[in-house]
Amino acid sequence: MHSAIAIASPSSDLSRDRLRDAPAGRPRIAPLAPLSSPSSRLASLALPPAATAVSELRPLTRLPFAVSTSESRPALRDPHQRMLEAMRIIRDLIQPSAKVVRAGDMIFRAAQPFNTVYLINAGAFKLVSRSLDGREQIVSLKFRGDWLGFSGIAQGRHPCDAVAMDTGNISIIPYDTLTEACARHPEMMAIVHEGMSTEITHERQSLMSVCTLASLARVAEFLCAWARSMHQRGLRADELTLRMTRADLGNYLGMTLETVSRCLSRLSREGLIRFGERGRRQISIPDLERLEQFVIGGLPADGQTAVQ
Repeated sequence: MHSAIAIASPSSDLSRDRLRDAPAGRPRIAPLAPLSSPSSRLASLALPPAATAVSELRPLTRLPFAVSTSESRPALRDPHQRMLEAMRIIRDLIQPSAKVVRAGDMIFRAAQPFNTVYLINAGAFKLVSRSLDGREQIVSLKFRGDWLGFSGIAQGRHPCDAVAMDTGNISIIPYDTLTEACARHPEMMAIVHEGMSTEITHERQSLMSVCTLASLARVAEFLCAWARSMHQRGLRADELTLRMTRADLGNYLGMTLETVSRCLSRLSREGLIRFGERGRRQISIPDLERLEQFVIGGLPADGQTAVQ
């Protein structure tokens, strides 16, 4: 044993002499001790505690992987194509039953227990609320791609009636089936959320129109909104067929039947709309942009005062 130590000592002294005599410009590197295991190798690579201090941390100037905002957020698509895609996904994932309805058919009634939602495949529908004294108020209009019944989720009962305004087709979807599909398929949840958001947005826009616009502009805005809805569903926006009576239109806009008739006649005289040959429910819009500009700015200065 003593001889082994004696032999090792000159070698150790020689290594220290070489390190001491190394040129000043070359960094001195201490010899690494042999590692006994992979875990000890990983431990040797660990940073000292001082290197992990907060003062030593620097913000990343570049992410370790590329992140594209276009990939993290769905790209905007044509509303009609998005509606068709949503209806295809619902058909594939849920396979709902379909039902043909005709004008005047009741889809559900106020106070009826909520257990089903409906997707409109074709047609036009109105939601009607009733006051305690029996007065009716049309609170919303629904078209192809819209949902019926979401308002019944909160209380477990439908708060209004849903009535078909013409021949149409609806998909019947039990609410439990819808929630199960949303839990299994994120794309289904996205479709439901988009439908709810669209409903909130439309109701807010309708309230703004009723509360802030004069009667003539209110009727013009209603026609613009109807035309935009038809365009988003792949239908003609310049030729409208109103699926409601003048009385229903006045009820929806908070106006009398006579005021609605005067406003439509005035818009026709100004050349903003034209009545069709098959009746006054057939309305053509020669220039939708001009009608929208009228809603924003009104008639030119030489025009008559707007109907109030």
